[in-house]
Amino acid sequence: MNNLMDTYITFTEKKIKKYMKTLLAKQYDENLVNEYLKTYMNARYYNIQNTDQPARAFYLRILEELDYKEDILMKKCEEESESLNEKQSQLNKIHNLKELFAYILFFDNVRNIENFKSIDNIKEIISKMVQTTKALFKTEISQSVEKKLYEEIKNDMLEKEIFLEKFDTDEFALQFENCKTADEVYFATLEQKVKMPMQYSETAIDKVYHEGIIAEDKLQVEYILLSVVVISDIVNGNFTDKYIAEFASSLFKKKQKLDSILSILGNQALQDKISLNILYSDYIKNQKDVLAYTKKGYNFTITLDNDANSIGDVEALKMFKMVIVPQKLSLYKDIKSNKALFHNVILK
Repeated sequence: MNNLMDTYITFTEKKIKKYMKTLLAKQYDENLVNEYLKTYMNARYYNIQNTDQPARAFYLRILEELDYKEDILMKKCEEESESLNEKQSQLNKIHNLKELFAYILFFDNVRNIENFKSIDNIKEIISKMVQTTKALFKTEISQSVEKKLYEEIKNDMLEKEIFLEKFDTDEFALQFENCKTADEVYFATLEQKVKMPMQYSETAIDKVYHEGIIAEDKLQVEYILLSVVVISDIVNGNFTDKYIAEFASSLFKKKQKLDSILSILGNQALQDKISLNILYSDYIKNQKDVLAYTKKGYNFTITLDNDANSIGDVEALKMFKMVIVPQKLSLYKDIKSNKALFHNVILK
């Protein structure tokens, strides 16, 4: 099952290739487009950087990566081309295609048109892109093709917005608690908004909601809604905020169901920002499974309980990005006084 991030990214990739095919027609080079597309998607959605000192502005970091890819392709061309004419033609194509890819930032919510006083709308951007294509590739593009391209890009941008909005629900909502000792970390919990009959106490409702099969099944909703939050973050260039999500350790005994639920988060971009929270005692019972899923890319956050008897137990958790230390923990004062030793410890 494709997760939401994969669906969003695949849609974007297909559309970018289609725009390039429309613009370049017979001069479309599948291999070269794929080279730039991979670099663009890695920088845009996974924040992958190859420069020592990346630019602070998100759009500049993406442009830097396209420049980096251009340099690699240029060097490869220099080494492999057999004739001078062949080499110069390919070098021109490599550079010109990079120039075209810079326009994609306007259609993929990276660059905001409102920031450009001389540009009023997407239609103007597309017109400029068409003119650039004609000038660089010495080709003709009719007004009807330009108009068709405009309609397609405009509809695609709208479709991506609607895609994220359609997961809004009146029955559930995510609640976020900011971690006071780690500003960019948020604890996410799923709250149900359905009014229950008066004969059920809040305690009874809470118990059913957070235990057993319901606690397992609600994770599907939580992870879908949290995926939408993460996609929205990434669309806006926010790679710093991290989310600690709920998890049901009983799922370790139901591998098929666990795999199905975790497939919702089966994308590196989601896994980089979402961590699954389990108690230390549950980790000890299921250590082999936790480490196996960690190798698959999933992140776990360990919340210490009193089964952690010593500082040595905490030191053994250094492979985890985050270890939560509740204030009621018997080791709390000892850990707090030694916090400098534990880069991954978060006091709560």
